[in-house]
Amino acid sequence: MGELIMKKNIFILSLLFSVSLNAQYYMITFVNVPAENQEEFVNIETEYWAEGKQANIDAGNQIAWGLVRKVGGNPNDSWTHAFINVYESAEDMTSPGVGPSGSLSSSLVTSGTLSSYQADFHWVVKSSIPQSGERLDGQVTVWNFASPENLSGFINENNNLWKPFFESNDTGRISWGVGLKLNPRSNNLSTVMTWDGYSSLAEALNSLDIDPSFNPPRGSKMDEYDPDGWTAQVIVQDIMWIN
Repeated sequence: MGELIMKKNIFILSLLFSVSLNAQYYMITFVNVPAENQEEFVNIETEYWAEGKQANIDAGNQIAWGLVRKVGGNPNDSWTHAFINVYESAEDMTSPGVGPSGSLSSSLVTSGTLSSYQADFHWVVKSSIPQSGERLDGQVTVWNFASPENLSGFINENNNLWKPFFESNDTGRISWGVGLKLNPRSNNLSTVMTWDGYSSLAEALNSLDIDPSFNPPRGSKMDEYDPDGWTAQVIVQDIMWIN
């Protein structure tokens, strides 16, 4: 058993060291905002905090920032909204960057009293199809989480089979990608995620419907790499996105 755990740890380390220096990194911060606070929370984040994020982007400290809401409510009392911060490097992701201007401080203090912090998750992009053109107002994304038995097989197949498949077939997606979780890791947390961007909620919901006639790309071994399938699928909708 000890030898198996050691081999697994060595594999994870080797996978981390193989990450391209040109890869993008991103952090997702989950927050829970009670229904009665959501309007004020969104106003403060988009009118005030976004100014500091735009300053970070303009200074070259990060690539993009976004605020999304979870579609479908909060049945498990877990999280309702999430922030996405995108960076060029792990160094940028762990640097403080530029803060908001002093004149905004009194308004910004209010934001923290309207929500409860849940968790930060750090990721690295392993493969992606960027969206062409500007993001659409209210566009949605399906976040798919998994804990594949064969992590490298899952990532390699997504990059070598599924990416070309999505690029050459009209599936309704306007963006797609695969992320490897860097931190935190545990047996009860997903290790990878993929995302599928759509222009509307209807498009996203249609994508989640089962199509018995669908055939995966030829040569797919995803049932072998990830026999348990998705551990969770969540639809999020843009509230604000700047880059």
